[in-house]
Amino acid sequence: MTTKYDYIIVGAGSSGAVLAARLTEDPERSVLLLEAGPDYAKIEETPEDLLNSYWISAVDHDWGFKADAVEGREIVYTRGKVTGGSSAVNGAVAIRGVPQDYDEWASLGNEAWAWEKCLPFFRKLEDDQDESGDFHGKGGPIPVVRWKDEELRPLQKAFKDVCLERGFPFHEDFNAPDATGMSPLAQNREGRTRISTAIGYLSGIRGRLNLTIRPHCLVRRVLIEDGRAIGLEVESGGETQRVEGNEIILSAGAVQSPPILLRSGIGAKDEVEALGIPLVHESPGVGHNLIEHPMAAVLCAPKEGVIDMEKPLVQTLLRYTADGGEENDMQMYMMNHIDLRDLPEMMENFGIEVAFGVFPGLQRPQSRGHLRVESMDPSEAPGIELNFLDTEADKRRMREGMRIAWEVTNSPAVMEHVDHILLLDQETIDDDEALDQYVWDTAIQIFHPVGTAKMGPAEDPEAVVDQYGRVHGVDGLRVADASIMPNITRANTNLTCIMIGEKVAASIRGE
Repeated sequence: MTTKYDYIIVGAGSSGAVLAARLTEDPERSVLLLEAGPDYAKIEETPEDLLNSYWISAVDHDWGFKADAVEGREIVYTRGKVTGGSSAVNGAVAIRGVPQDYDEWASLGNEAWAWEKCLPFFRKLEDDQDESGDFHGKGGPIPVVRWKDEELRPLQKAFKDVCLERGFPFHEDFNAPDATGMSPLAQNREGRTRISTAIGYLSGIRGRLNLTIRPHCLVRRVLIEDGRAIGLEVESGGETQRVEGNEIILSAGAVQSPPILLRSGIGAKDEVEALGIPLVHESPGVGHNLIEHPMAAVLCAPKEGVIDMEKPLVQTLLRYTADGGEENDMQMYMMNHIDLRDLPEMMENFGIEVAFGVFPGLQRPQSRGHLRVESMDPSEAPGIELNFLDTEADKRRMREGMRIAWEVTNSPAVMEHVDHILLLDQETIDDDEALDQYVWDTAIQIFHPVGTAKMGPAEDPEAVVDQYGRVHGVDGLRVADASIMPNITRANTNLTCIMIGEKVAASIRGE
C-alpha cells in the first residue's frame, strides 16, 4: 500500500457525509469516504429526483431491497444509493425525537446521549429559518423551514382543520421539546430543493486536500489483525482491492452496516460460521433488534382536479399519544398524491392512476425484526424481516390510528375531495379482527430502520458498540449511523442520524 488514511468512512449518507466534513476540518487528518452509489459533485449535475423534495425518489438511486413486512408479505424497501444516502431521496422531514427518546438511550448505559447532551449537536447541524432561541440553531449546514398556512394545499388545509376540530392542539414547531398535536411540517429544503447531507455538508468542502471521495465502491469486509481493524476489502471497477486506515467507521446504515460486520467475522457465532468464515468476535446483537415505524392508510380515489402531482407530497403532520400509549407514540399524515402507476396491480384493481390518503404510523413499536446475511458477496441484498405488528400493543394502537384516520377521512372537509374510499368500509373499521387483518395485509414502512448494531455497555450481550460507536471486542472500528440507536425515535429518523454523525465526529476529535 502507498496510502494509509487516518479514517476510512463507509457510506456517504446521513451520518457518513457529516463525519467526513467534520473530521477533515483538521488538515492533519486524512479521510477516505467510500460510497456504493454515484457521486454528484455539483448541484447543477445532480439529477432532478435527488433535488425535488416534493417527491420521494425510489427508483434511480435505490438499492432495490425487498423486505418481509409480516410473514409471507414482501414489500419494497427503499434506501438511498448515492452520496447523501437516504437523505438524498427521502421526504426531507426535519423533526427530532422527543427528549425522552434520548434520555432512554442514556438510561441504557449511554450517558453521552442524554437529551441535554444531544441538543447542542441538533443546534449545530441546523439553520432554522423560522424559529430561534435555546432549542434551535442558526448557520448550520442543514436549513430547516416550515410550511406557511397560505402555502397549504386544499387537502392539507382540510386535514389540519379537521384535526383541530377533533381537539388536537396546534403547535408551530415540532422541534420544541414539548410539542404535540398538529403542526406544519418542518423540512430540510430550500424552496423545493432537498438539502441532503451531500449538499449541506460536502458541496463546500470538496476542495480539501485531506478528503478523498470514491463512489461505486462496495465493501466486502473489514480487515482485522490481532483484534484491530486495519483496513477494508473493497470491490470497485470490477476488481477487489485493499485499502488501509488507522480507524474504520461504518456509516452504511441500519441495513448495510451489520452485513459488513458479519462478513468481517463479527456477530452471532452460528451466523458468522454459516458464511464459511471464522468468528473474530462474538456479538449476537449484530443484525438483530431491527426497529421500523409501520404505517397503514385510508386510501381515497380523488374527485377530478384534486391531485396535482407537481405539488408537495406532505405539508402537515399530526403527533399524538395513543390511548394507553407513550407520549407522541403515533403520527398521522395526509398524503396529497400516491402514484399508482408504480403499483400496476393496484392501479388495475382500482381503475385509477392516482390516489391520496390518510396514513397513521406507529412511532414506538414493540415488535422487533432482524437481518439475514447469507452470502459474502456485498452486492447480494440481506434478508430483511420487519416483523410488524408482532405484539398486541402494536395491533391495538394501529387499530385506534386507523379509526381516527377513518373519521378524519369521512369528515365533510375531506370528503368534498373524495370520489370514493378504496378497500375499507365501516364494517371493517368496526370489527377488531377484520381491521387487524386489513393492517396486516397493507401495512408498509416509513423508511426508518434502526437498531441493528445497538449501542450499550460491554456487559449488555446484545450491545454491538459502546456509546462512542466503538465496536466491542475490536479496536479501531466504529459504527456511526441509525443502526446504533438502541430504540427508535418518536419521529422521522433522518435528523437524528445527522446528529449522530455530528456527535460521533466530536467524540473522535476529543471535543
